[in-house]
Amino acid sequence: MEIIVEVGDEGVRHQIEEELQVILAIAEAMDLPATISRILVPLDFQAKVRELTGDKDYKFQRGLDGAQVTVAAKILEDQDGIVIVISPILYLQFYDTMIRAFVLTHEFTHIKNKSRFPQVPKGSFALENNLVNLYYLFDEYSADRLAFLVTERLFTPPSEAWKQVHDNEVLGYIDPVSHPKYYAQLKSEIAKFRIHADVSLHWKTVHETLSVVSISTVHGFASYHQHPDTYSDLVIPTTPFVNQRTLNLMEYFKSKFEKKETDLQDGIQVIDDYLTNFGIRFEDRPGNLGWIEVLDI
Repeated sequence: MEIIVEVGDEGVRHQIEEELQVILAIAEAMDLPATISRILVPLDFQAKVRELTGDKDYKFQRGLDGAQVTVAAKILEDQDGIVIVISPILYLQFYDTMIRAFVLTHEFTHIKNKSRFPQVPKGSFALENNLVNLYYLFDEYSADRLAFLVTERLFTPPSEAWKQVHDNEVLGYIDPVSHPKYYAQLKSEIAKFRIHADVSLHWKTVHETLSVVSISTVHGFASYHQHPDTYSDLVIPTTPFVNQRTLNLMEYFKSKFEKKETDLQDGIQVIDDYLTNFGIRFEDRPGNLGWIEVLDI
């Protein structure tokens, strides 16, 4: 396996390489189904991901201004195996080894989940799209839960940097979710759709909001479920995006994770209900044609 570090002077690069070798022991213990061929810490994370994927539109920050989420690591595949690209942001002074171990364990879990999750069946547009979204979000939820479990067992007591980064974490993730810009943007796009009636165009304009809001929600609830004592008195705010449909989905993920179950076909109705928060419902139409119904919110 090759480790390539572009940030810092020679001494800093050596320290980063040594730390990565230690963290990689977690990957070995997890018995990943694929080989990690390279770990890269580039000067420009976004540019490196674009170079490796050929995706010139890739953004490491997603969402609306003032309520964005930042990607800290990315898993890619090449002919030799798995490539993990790590953002240099993680090597700023307010991050430490414990935080980086959490981020990489999260990524290792994504690799593990690829072999654990069953194939999504084809043939039904509604079933396929609901399951893809269900697994996409459960992948994030389970990666967080396992990363918390591993990291907080290895680093006892937790570091001060960890405490600062994760202080009020649940509300920190849910607050961007309730940001009025996202709800207003969806309302605006639905109103535009009522005029242009182009389903493909509508999906292109709202899918990033759906992704950003949903992943933020998942991260918040994964921490909430992992730390029941810490958040025993926390009141989850009710917002257009955090409601009973959302709570049902998060409880579903909690149950599946804690029972170590990966077959999510019994969660179709749960995810279908949840997606109506965004004015989306996947439908099958006669002739095996799929359709996205655009709902008012």
